Amino acid sequence: MPNVKRGKFPQLIFLKRHWCLIVLWVGSLLHITLAQGTVSIHGQIFLPTGQPLQEITRFMLASEDARISFQYHYTDSQGRFILRGLGALKPYTITIESDGRRYGTTTVNFFAQHRGYVPITLRPIENKPEPPPEAVSARRLAHPPAKKALKLYQEAMQQIQEGNAKSAEEKLRRAIEVDPEFVDAYNELAVLQMGKKEYAAAVTLLRQALEKEPEALHPLLNLGISLNYLAQHQEAIKPLRHVLQQSPDFIVAHVHLGIALLETDQATEAESHLVRGKDARGLEQALAYLYLGKLYAQVGNVPEAVAAWKSYLQIDPNSPNAERIRALLAQLGHPVDKR
Repeated sequence: MPNVKRGKFPQLIFLKRHWCLIVLWVGSLLHITLAQGTVSIHGQIFLPTGQPLQEITRFMLASEDARISFQYHYTDSQGRFILRGLGALKPYTITIESDGRRYGTTTVNFFAQHRGYVPITLRPIENKPEPPPEAVSARRLAHPPAKKALKLYQEAMQQIQEGNAKSAEEKLRRAIEVDPEFVDAYNELAVLQMGKKEYAAAVTLLRQALEKEPEALHPLLNLGISLNYLAQHQEAIKPLRHVLQQSPDFIVAHVHLGIALLETDQATEAESHLVRGKDARGLEQALAYLYLGKLYAQVGNVPEAVAAWKSYLQIDPNSPNAERIRALLAQLGHPVDKR
């Protein structure tokens, strides 16, 4: 294992559908807000071609409520979703991040109404043709998951959305027992381990998934993120580069590759990836600004470091890292009040 230095900032890494469990702590906050005057919203996500998005997909729900700010949710395998406990007639925003191949990052604004329905047609990627059918994994076409395993997997995804991680983990383990070749089940089980900060266990699961499907995008991404958490930044670079070879516009991968490069003293290349990360959403965008600030501070560009850290504090003002950044800014003569 290479001897690499550990970064000064703990990484606040929250995963894409296959890599993030913000929903586990948002679930408890959501219960606080479920009072009178709440409604449920149904919706479905469609590809730019008009066909339903036939896979479980993560999306971000944002609101003006400062207590919850944003939440992550999942669709079912047909792109359908239900959002419960929304404030009646309150404005909300749904964001689905680009997969880098079939659709671009798409944002939809709506007001929560009783029995409301929100259809979302994903935005096409500009100047990029629709991928041919062979872009789909040949292995997955030849070896679809067993029906029982798929049912357990779908139930686990619903329980993750509801904040029941323990039951979800049990179902995912059962799904793997039923179908040991079920790559997505390994990936989601790894995400749950990451949520418990058991990153070594996550790495083991992700490597098992990649033994079965070496090109699997989200296991590659989550492997890079987990290795970053373990401060094995040099090892994290390879899977993250592999992600971007397949999907050059995958912004989350740019963020985490930028972190790995910065922590291995490759600041010049790291900067370009972290700058791309400014276009991310939520805490991944915060990460990009946090590490850009660190990069600029290391090279002596104090004004840019200050600007990046101030942007970080606007996005993620209440984390332990935020307190450290406020202290640094105060030392640099740029105090920032806590909101």
